[in-house]
Amino acid sequence: PTTSWVHRALKAFLPGVFVLGMLANFFYYRADPLMPAIRSDGYGYHLYLTALFVQHDLSFRTEMAEWGTDLKSPLGLTLDEHTGRYINKYPPGQALLMAPAFLLAHVSAPLVGANQSGYSRPYHLAAALNGLLALLIGLALLRRALEEAGYSPPVVLATLVAVTFGTNLFHYGSLEASMSHVYSFALFAGLMLIVPRWYREPTARRSLLLGFVLGFIALVRNTNGLMALFVLLYGVFDLPTQRARLAFLKANVRNIALALLSFSAVMSILFAYWHYATGKWFVFSYRGEGFHFDRPQVLAVLFSVRKGLFFWAPLWLFAVAGFVRDRERLKPYLLPLALFFILQTFLVASWWHWPYGSSFGHRAYTEASALFAFGIAGFLTSLRRPATQRLVGGIFVLLILLQGFLMLRYAQERLKGDRTTWAQYRSLFTVP
Repeated sequence: PTTSWVHRALKAFLPGVFVLGMLANFFYYRADPLMPAIRSDGYGYHLYLTALFVQHDLSFRTEMAEWGTDLKSPLGLTLDEHTGRYINKYPPGQALLMAPAFLLAHVSAPLVGANQSGYSRPYHLAAALNGLLALLIGLALLRRALEEAGYSPPVVLATLVAVTFGTNLFHYGSLEASMSHVYSFALFAGLMLIVPRWYREPTARRSLLLGFVLGFIALVRNTNGLMALFVLLYGVFDLPTQRARLAFLKANVRNIALALLSFSAVMSILFAYWHYATGKWFVFSYRGEGFHFDRPQVLAVLFSVRKGLFFWAPLWLFAVAGFVRDRERLKPYLLPLALFFILQTFLVASWWHWPYGSSFGHRAYTEASALFAFGIAGFLTSLRRPATQRLVGGIFVLLILLQGFLMLRYAQERLKGDRTTWAQYRSLFTVP
């Protein structure tokens, strides 16, 4: 009976997330009908679609003329003096993933009496729904990856619930779904599923798919190209596995070439755009911004009340413990994920604005929910005693409720997007 209930719950999970996502959007935008779904960084990613299909001007001169200003803020556009074109600092990967929904909105806009400007209500609705769809796809892929890693249905279900609602993942899959993070989450989850399969059976089809997914991970958010570490080091944890990996690579040169070809084809989109905009094949598009590698704010990124990862999503502390407690099962994942987390944290902490602007929690780690999920599953699996399981289950429920409460406060604008202090945090729990 328990197994039957769990399987039914797993089948109902994605529809349930969809319903909750739709309700969250309905009440959020009903409270403020003027709030656009395409905003902040999402506007920058969306610019490619408007420029290409509405303005027919990928130089973004038309967009800048409509704004009537040459200021780069808030557009993320800067003028390249060599070509006279504007370069969009945001990479074009997400725009490609949003293109089908955009085109559907573009065709249907006149049918509902809306203009085809790229920013009337159908476009905002399409962006919100497409982000929610990315969340659902990512969760479906993550479920398969956890199952194939050997985790039981109850653990998979509990992990999916915890990851979705105990972190800021649901927020970025619903209320701020035009941001890149939910798309990166889905791609991360896909890679977590593909890589173990590829090493078990490196077919040509899987090789092409592997390169395609890794390419889009970098095309959506360039620094996430660090996930190449997972491709290279999955399953390597000692000298024998290192030797086995070298032998594997030598025996599969053709499939590796196919993966590299697929990856290069995807990344060529970015290089072609950079060349069009600037005349150079490789540029740093975030002009006027950069890294301060000599003074990384690591402790602040991880633990501060302002934007600390573990402060705003304490559930991830259990994930860290899970990688330790279930290390035998997770041994193939430990080295690449540890290196990814260390390097990602160093990059985030070195960025000129390490809180990453106005956001709910530290959004630079939202897509890493697909990685942390394995630690959560490992932690839950390591619990043997029923009393301990009930205690941890109660703690998880409280953390999920806390995350939902904070998300509500953020939507109410009582929780500001940055520079939270202890006094402001405590005030969230009082009646205004």
